[in-house]
Amino acid sequence: MFLASVGETVIAKSKNCMIIENSIYFPREDVFTEYLTQTETVTRCPWKGVATYFNIKTLENHLQDGAWSYLRPKSKARRIRGHIAFWKEVEVKELCADQ
Repeated sequence: MFLASVGETVIAKSKNCMIIENSIYFPREDVFTEYLTQTETVTRCPWKGVATYFNIKTLENHLQDGAWSYLRPKSKARRIRGHIAFWKEVEVKELCADQ
């Protein structure tokens, strides 16, 4: 199980994450999206497609473009559709099975 947090606030928790190119992708349904607001920022990856970014706002912190998702990934990356990843300012850790 993976847990993503900003300060003391847990923003995602999942047993169904994927690791791609050193980024941990959480299924959207396992992300507490009330902390996310989509921005106008986009980037392009040659094999994944266009990434859409999200600000992360908790009571303690505000991270500009702290998360991203490929809403319509290219065919080679279709398995990350519906997943969200976080920048290094978000602490993502793997929990032991009993946590």
